[in-house]
Amino acid sequence: MADTTGAKAGPKTPPPGFNAVPELKLKSTPNAVGSAVVSEHISTLGVEVDDVRLWIARDVEDFRKCEADAMLKELLYCCRDPSEPLPDKSTLLNACLQAVLPLCNATGDAQDIKNHLSEFVTCTAERHSYAPFVQAANCALLELSKLDAPGLISSKTHDDPNDILFHVNDPSFINQTHQGAESRRKPDVVVVSCQSARNAGKEKKDLKEKIYTKARCKPDSNFQWTDVRSTLEFKRTKNRLQLPPSTYQVKDSNPSDQKYMDYRIRNETNDPVEPTGSTPVPAGDPTQSSHEPSSAPGRPNQSEQLKSKGDKKRTSDHLRSSEPRSKRPKSNNENKGNEKEPKKIHPIVQNGLYVAEMFAAHMARLHVISFVVNDDMLYMWYFDRQGAIQFSGINFVQDLPRFMVLLLAMQRMENAQWGFNPEFEPTPGSSGEIRVPDPEHGSVDLKFDLKSTERTTHFGLRGRATTVFPVESVKLSSLLSDSPNKSKELVAKLYWPEESRESEAEILKKVYKIAESEAQVKGHVPEMVWSHKFEGTSTANIRKALGIDDAERGSRVFYIIVFRKLIPITTLSGKEFLSAWWQIVVCHRILWTHDVHHRDISPSNLMVYETSDGRFIGVLNDYDLSSTRHGGSEPSGTERTGTVPFMAIDLLSQEALDGEVEHVYKHDAESLMWVLAWVCLRYEGGKLLGKGRPLDEWLRVDAIGCSKEKAHFLFVKLSGTNLRPTGSHEENWKIARSCLHSIVLLYAKVIIPLDDDSVFQTWFEANVSSSLLDL
Repeated sequence: MADTTGAKAGPKTPPPGFNAVPELKLKSTPNAVGSAVVSEHISTLGVEVDDVRLWIARDVEDFRKCEADAMLKELLYCCRDPSEPLPDKSTLLNACLQAVLPLCNATGDAQDIKNHLSEFVTCTAERHSYAPFVQAANCALLELSKLDAPGLISSKTHDDPNDILFHVNDPSFINQTHQGAESRRKPDVVVVSCQSARNAGKEKKDLKEKIYTKARCKPDSNFQWTDVRSTLEFKRTKNRLQLPPSTYQVKDSNPSDQKYMDYRIRNETNDPVEPTGSTPVPAGDPTQSSHEPSSAPGRPNQSEQLKSKGDKKRTSDHLRSSEPRSKRPKSNNENKGNEKEPKKIHPIVQNGLYVAEMFAAHMARLHVISFVVNDDMLYMWYFDRQGAIQFSGINFVQDLPRFMVLLLAMQRMENAQWGFNPEFEPTPGSSGEIRVPDPEHGSVDLKFDLKSTERTTHFGLRGRATTVFPVESVKLSSLLSDSPNKSKELVAKLYWPEESRESEAEILKKVYKIAESEAQVKGHVPEMVWSHKFEGTSTANIRKALGIDDAERGSRVFYIIVFRKLIPITTLSGKEFLSAWWQIVVCHRILWTHDVHHRDISPSNLMVYETSDGRFIGVLNDYDLSSTRHGGSEPSGTERTGTVPFMAIDLLSQEALDGEVEHVYKHDAESLMWVLAWVCLRYEGGKLLGKGRPLDEWLRVDAIGCSKEKAHFLFVKLSGTNLRPTGSHEENWKIARSCLHSIVLLYAKVIIPLDDDSVFQTWFEANVSSSLLDL
């Protein structure tokens, strides 16, 4: 627990609030501190990707460690021949090591593998090492395609367009749009299909061998992220490496000799990146946790960590908005001729950024496998929405047989093993039309609009990774019941909630039951049409297979929920907005009294719909972080409890990050006030303001930094004369100021903490216009 002695409020800074005495169990789920915090604001942050790099860094910092052989066994097991008896995994690995050994020591064409590796180790510059590595790997793939590996499925046919290869990419860019902001990245080397490499070349009919040879150079035209199976990020720290041995032998795995790349935000310096020796692992457990818990003594707070500027890898990554100017806010860096020199970042963080792009390129990708090449050591990484796993390094020059076994597995892996969801994407880049078997409705047809300007995509690594797409469905449209919402359109929400939590679908069923007797809830909650849990997608599965401790803690599973379409509340202005906001405030209060606690108030979760007579009705949306009295297990400590810019100041402290602050009604009430103020200051006529809009700084800091920004806002800016609402929210701002004054009194200790009813009466009813109280 962080030391908060002496942290009392000064004249312009509020106290951290009253926190109950810590117990052995978590009082609330701690806040996430990685990319999940900022993903939904990518379009607002825009411009340079430096705004998200440090959030990605927090995601990759908390990786788990595992022996490389453990992952090799799992990859080979996935490629086993189904016509043969189930093999023992260790026996299968050893058999494959013996099978590739002759290729490692062969003459003729196979000798080229060793020749290219010799060229690699003599390179003195990182960029010059890409080509010989790619040549060695592709030469090995060609030789492995002829190998009849014991216990494995056969290699694909010689002309199979889905065969993989390694391809130099740098200095070519790969572009992708994230909610109107365009990223430009240039991974060093990519793994793509033979067909993707052929499409990127000038000659579309090149034979396979020629395509593999050309892959040593950058592509003639840019790849797309949908083409990329995996990426390799290189780092060179030594001028010379040891040459390949004259003869290879199969070596036994020795965990005490294996190394991992280390990464800590607080330890970043300008020194070369060096692997660290691993700690020997007890027998029977090939894994270990990478880092101490976040509450370890001496750990600096988030703001201090996230201000570190010691990143080490060069890049030209920027986010720039590609949306038409009439439809998007102007960024602070809209002058393309004045791009800043990109900062160097750590290869592990760079790897994480590429993984985020690969996730974002597919609507339902299950996991991503990527690599970091540090000198002659190759480190494999596995990412899913639970977190990252780093595998011990393989010296691909000195231990070529193990590298060849890895290539053997990669060559024979199907799309599902690469992380492509077979139900959503049988082949990479499919159209978005699928059918989902359903026990109640038989088969549900879904046609996603993947290019809609109304879609919401996710940029990040771990967490719920919520994406929302307009969707058409003959089956689900037939299930729509009569509704005051005049829209007949549907939207699909795809996301990864924690398995231990009560599902959003189950919570909504309780909400609908409450609405039967509460008129101010009925019509103010989303209309769920259908939900489905994709069995077999648990992120705990791979961790159990690898023998990772506590595999189920924080595990996630893939869900889809289809709703009747709603409209963002931010599109409203004046009294229409205030009326809808107040309806939501009342609905939220009633649900809380019935033990449904929302806990994730933000503008994106406050919605409206239009009735047939032109009225707008407020809707409290998104219940996947909600809790109920009998809603499942205690918080696991890996899911965030809100959206940082709108969270109560009490919940932005280090204690809250450690799960030691109970989330109570006044916290959600405060969030509702922050949303009101946010909209009044940033939206004009239903449109987000452009350059120079207030409060952007709240999006660029972590939880503790945001707490300081909000304290300054309450105790300094709110009483000043420079804080002005937009023209369409002038009257609403008067109410917002009155509401926020109640929070000032609370944090200034002018009033004692209130019970829930008193909070509602004094914070809301006393400040909201009397004309709205009867709604």
